[in-house]
Amino acid sequence: MSFEKIKPALILAAIAAIVSALCIITYNVTYVDTSGILTEKQAAAVVSIYGGAAEDYSVVPAEQWSALFEADEQLSRVTKVIKKNDGSLAFEVVVKGYKEGFDLLVGVKDGAVAGVAVVSTGEETKDLGTKAAEPEYLEQFKGISDKAAIVKNDPKNEGEVRAVTGATYSSKGVASAVNIALSAYDMMQAAQPVSTTGGEIG
Repeated sequence: MSFEKIKPALILAAIAAIVSALCIITYNVTYVDTSGILTEKQAAAVVSIYGGAAEDYSVVPAEQWSALFEADEQLSRVTKVIKKNDGSLAFEVVVKGYKEGFDLLVGVKDGAVAGVAVVSTGEETKDLGTKAAEPEYLEQFKGISDKAAIVKNDPKNEGEVRAVTGATYSSKGVASAVNIALSAYDMMQAAQPVSTTGGEIG
């Protein structure tokens, strides 16, 4: 086989290799690790729960909590833990509503839900699933301390919240985030009691 016959293939391979290398370089140069950063959306969400200003909050380093959650499939959905300067905690949890990617922040204080706020609705259906992200609906989860459950009719038991009409999956996604946050709080409290009552974690 002559060089002339394989020359086009070699040229294409070389071009592909160069483009791939440039893509990798560009990614490494532009990538920003936000795991230890409080983003604007996260700050707005946590302030809506606990009040104050963004400067009152900090991100708890992942090495101080991730090992507690990684063995549990549900708890591994916690992507960030945020602490207010008074010790109040909030857990960012990415769950599946109608689709994966429903990003919620759940504040837990003294073992009960202090509030729920949305970081991103992801791909939840507009005007249906997104209704489960409205503040009026999320307010119903406040005060739950045991387990949140979604029901189709009027709630009769503690912890029950009625599903948004036409958005049962999204409603269940919110309940899932709440239950995950409550479990995460309990686990952190058991491992390091002072971390949930105002002391330093770690």
